[in-house]
Amino acid sequence: MSQHDDKRRKLLGRLNRQLAYTAPLLALAAGGAVLHAAAGDDAAVADVASPSDASLMLASNHAEGAAEAQGEAEGDAQGEAEGEAEAEGEAEGEAEGEAEGEAEGESEGGASAAVARPEGYSPAYSETGDNPQEMLARGEELYYDTSLSSNGLACASCHGSDGQDMGYNSTFEQPFPHQVAMAANQFGMSEVHADEMVQICMVAPMAAEPLEWGSEELTSLAAYMVEVQKRVAGEPHDL
Repeated sequence: MSQHDDKRRKLLGRLNRQLAYTAPLLALAAGGAVLHAAAGDDAAVADVASPSDASLMLASNHAEGAAEAQGEAEGDAQGEAEGEAEAEGEAEGEAEGEAEGEAEGESEGGASAAVARPEGYSPAYSETGDNPQEMLARGEELYYDTSLSSNGLACASCHGSDGQDMGYNSTFEQPFPHQVAMAANQFGMSEVHADEMVQICMVAPMAAEPLEWGSEELTSLAAYMVEVQKRVAGEPHDL
């Protein structure tokens, strides 16, 4: 390689470095190319072979610089877009989680509200017993009535008939209000009154609407179940 070619190679390398990092000022003269290096360069550069060589080098370095700038801009834009997409995804996930949580809470609250005593409600039967015999007789009729359900079940279908009590947990031996597993598991109720237990059986096993609060059906069934509870517990009862 000639000394002149080696000089041109070094010059091209220096131009690439200067244009990429220090953005020098380039000036083309009519009789040749004079390059003024940016501050901090270790030597001035001169005697390029021809104006056309310098122009080609200038155009090449401008193209490389523009391509690098474009690549950096595209990378920044892509990074911002990905960041925004991640933020939107997180926001949507949080919103969906909150909506699901609210829906579950409303569902559980609505279910317990259907079977729990309304605020200020006062039942027409006594939970300690001594209810009228006609009320107990009506309650016994309803205990066997399959028309109360939507699936052909009656209270007796799960809890026995003719005094053959069955299907009760040990907690049923305690006076009302007491714990009922179905009430706790499906409705989040820690304990229930006799009329609330009747409503739970209406909604869950019997797949029907709750009885009207204060109705003759609900009052009679609840009074009857008070006596059934005493019978299961081995206590004196009026049945």
